[in-house]
Amino acid sequence: MRKGILILFAAAFAAISCEHPVETIWSDGNEALLVVNAQLLQDKHTNRIIVNCSEGAGCSVVRDAEVECSINGGAKIAALPVVREIKLFDGSVSEEFLGYDMESALSAGDEISIEVNWDGLSATARTTVPESAASITALDTMRVVLTRDDFDTGSSTRTTRQYNITIKDKPGEKNYYLLMSEEIYYRLDASGRKVASFVNSGTFDASDDVILHSVGSSILDVILGRDDNIYELFDDGMFADASHTLKIYDLNYGIYLDGFVRFFEQFEEGESYSMDRVFKIYTISFEEYLYLKAVDAARTYIDFMTEPVVYPGNVTGGLGFITAATPATCTVSFPAEPYSGEPPYNACRYR
Repeated sequence: MRKGILILFAAAFAAISCEHPVETIWSDGNEALLVVNAQLLQDKHTNRIIVNCSEGAGCSVVRDAEVECSINGGAKIAALPVVREIKLFDGSVSEEFLGYDMESALSAGDEISIEVNWDGLSATARTTVPESAASITALDTMRVVLTRDDFDTGSSTRTTRQYNITIKDKPGEKNYYLLMSEEIYYRLDASGRKVASFVNSGTFDASDDVILHSVGSSILDVILGRDDNIYELFDDGMFADASHTLKIYDLNYGIYLDGFVRFFEQFEEGESYSMDRVFKIYTISFEEYLYLKAVDAARTYIDFMTEPVVYPGNVTGGLGFITAATPATCTVSFPAEPYSGEPPYNACRYR
């Protein structure tokens, strides 16, 4: 962890006005503390909890903690460790520890409690699954030609798909949102029946939307070659109690998970595939909005140029932040295409 970071935490995080900032300088003298983080998504049956131990000036992964969760004060649910095997270039296999998975359906209004115990240390956190404050009232798609100016290569032109997603804000309250996307690929047999599916993380370009990227990159962003608003956060400040249409494009490339290639290796001659593009507008708390803003700002934290980053937290007995988010969802389904013998790495092939 970076020296000079201000960590903001309290025994209870019910209201931001009750918090007390505590300056923590990461040095060899710091005592061990559990660091617990999770973003619980209401539409996911499996949610991951990350546990680390901060001691001295360093932070290490905890692989053998006891992690238990409960919903609305009910029976405790054990969150189990997850290990993924990774095949290395030399043919050997390495194990990567991913965290602890909690299996449970979540509903808006649920009170979630998480308790972590490890090596004499303990930490707890509570959060509430919010109601969705956004409703999606329209979705239109069109093919467009974009011209971009690039400092290194000059202008470039590409044909892509534009999505116009109209959202309506819940009136009478201040709301905060997070835009995410995913691609769901389906394996179709010779009769067109779906026999398997694979969910891939979705990438998109929202740089032209006036709310998601209203200010553009700062001078510091340009110097460091980074994008602004990497989490695609926004609030309802420009359309409170009203509607806004998000302008989103497909990218020319995607980020593909390890299982993507293995999924298509199962295809046989004569089979085909189709894809759903899913957009999710998650309602998040003000505290999570601040937290993700802080994580984004930490990418450009420089001692002599920027103010120390302030992280919210709601973990008692340790550090970290447990949040919950609920989506409004819209889906674009694309027609089936025959399998060509290799994975469709470029989602923009759908014209």
